[in-house]
Amino acid sequence: MTGVETFVQPGMTRTRKLLIGIALALAALISISLYHPDIDAKAAASIADQLLVQYHRRSGDPLRDFAAREDRIWADGWEFRWRYRLCPQAASLRVWISRDGRRASYAELPDCAPQTGVMVNPLKV
Repeated sequence: MTGVETFVQPGMTRTRKLLIGIALALAALISISLYHPDIDAKAAASIADQLLVQYHRRSGDPLRDFAAREDRIWADGWEFRWRYRLCPQAASLRVWISRDGRRASYAELPDCAPQTGVMVNPLKV
């Protein structure tokens, strides 16, 4: 006896059996599509390094202008940061990657002269 037979009663119509089968199939598909296992730190770092190389190719900034990678793990993902050697206190390239690895984006692009005003450290409140 399979799990489907427990739902199907002898007096059920063909349409009702078909609807139950479709509902079970949809439930299975939805549960599979909602499951996204977390990637490990090594896989996240690999994605971050690819984004660094992609930024280098698009911007023309040499890779030697970036310091060593700094890694941070948060509850919802990873943050990777390369300080920009030309102005390390003001600029860096930061990449954020979700825990499941499905989303990756640039969180900060290096800019030594931001439009916010004079280059000063932000106040801590």
